[in-house]
Amino acid sequence: MAAATVEKDCRMDIRLTQSQRKNYEKAAELRGQTLSQWTTMHLDECARRDIDEAHTIRLSDEAFERFSALLDEPMPEAARELLARESIWG
Repeated sequence: MAAATVEKDCRMDIRLTQSQRKNYEKAAELRGQTLSQWTTMHLDECARRDIDEAHTIRLSDEAFERFSALLDEPMPEAARELLARESIWG
């Protein structure tokens, strides 16, 4: 079964050194890909990683233990009052 064709209607031009371009072309060739395919694959991977990292909170072991302990404690009165308020968003 052939992969679905996706229409690509946007371009992105970037400035490179000759050395960068040669390295990218060689890497693409070794993978049997066009330069565009190789570049897009790597940009996609890096974008996903950067987005995931921006949405991930990392805690030290000590901080995680404290956070976990706080989750097991009763909710503070101020938090209960806040949650009991009627929503302003309807």
